[in-house]
Parts: sequence; structure tokens; C-alpha cells
Amino acid sequence: MLYFIVIILYEAMTANPSILRIAWQRYLHQLNKRPLRTKALTAAGIAAISDVIAQRILTGGYRSGRRTLAVALYGLLYTGPAAHYWQKFVQWAFCTCGKGSNCNCSSDAMTVFKKVVVDQVTYGPVCNVLFLCFTGLVLEDRPWSDIGTKVFRNYPAVQLNAWRLWPLASLINFKFVPIKFRVLFLNLVALVWSTFLLMRARVQRPA
Repeated sequence: MLYFIVIILYEAMTANPSILRIAWQRYLHQLNKRPLRTKALTAAGIAAISDVIAQRILTGGYRSGRRTLAVALYGLLYTGPAAHYWQKFVQWAFCTCGKGSNCNCSSDAMTVFKKVVVDQVTYGPVCNVLFLCFTGLVLEDRPWSDIGTKVFRNYPAVQLNAWRLWPLASLINFKFVPIKFRVLFLNLVALVWSTFLLMRARVQRPA
């Protein structure tokens, strides 16, 4: 999947690189001026793409725009804002230079390792539980009484699969990615992860 995304981006850049350059510059401007809103909208867009991909893989077509809208709203209202504040908190918590969430001092190996561990035993598992609840309630239209059973049954396998992907992603993110781009990087990784999770949810036919 990532291979095809890279090919598409490469073709777009070689076809008209100036358009992508202008778009990127505008994105950076909005990211600097309105970081929270920009990250939330980016998360919504990438979440919507992941649902479209999941539906097409599962059914060979696209069946539910309402489902895609719900997934996009989840990205807008939770995924983007939560990742924004979490990344700022982690940077602040491990800062050693007194600059808080804007510092770039805490990138030594041991500090990065601690960040990854904290990220993977707190924020990551919570996000997975919430997403399972969301897919059960909204995408699968299950009653509240069934959500606990669904989470209890599916969560262990989901979390084990998450630990095959996200620790490496977090390591790269905390070590090499500037803080203002960390949510964007996570969103791109989440394109693959969210597609996987959405494929586990039943695709609803439009009413």
C-alpha cells in the first residue's frame, strides 16, 4: 500500500512539482499559524482516505459515504487534537533545557527509549480501545451492551499487532522528526494502521 502511495506522489511531483511545492508551503503556513486546526483537518482527511481504502479492499467498491464521514469526524475531533496535545506533553515531560514543549534537547537514545515506552503503554493502548469502541458503536451499530464484549474479545489481538508497528514508528518520530511534523508523520503511519482496523469493522450498506 505504501508503495503505491509513494508512486502516486512521485508521479504528481514529476508532472507538476510547482503545484505540490505551493501546496506544501501553504500547509506549512497554516501549520505555523493554526497548528491545532491544521493537524485536526489533516487527521480527518487521512482518516477518510483510510476508510475509502478499507471499503474498496473489503467489497471491491465504495458503499458508504456516511461511514467515511463518521471516520473523518473521529479524526477531526479526537485523533488530530489528541495527538497534538500528547506530542507537546511528551516533549515537555522529557525536556531538560527549560524550553518545555518547544525544546529539541531530549533526543539522546535513552530519552527517546523512555518516550517510546511511555507512548506505547499509555497513549497507544488508550487510542486503540477508543477506536474499537467507536467502530462498534458507530460503524457496526452495536448497542452499548455489546461494546464491552467486543473490546474484551478483540483488544488483545489488536494491541499485539499495534506493538508490531507503532514502537518503530514512535522511535523514528521522537528521534528524527521535528515536533511540529510529528502528528503529520503519525497520521501517515496511521493511514496503514487505521485501514487495518477499519477492515475489521463490518461495512454498512447505505440506507
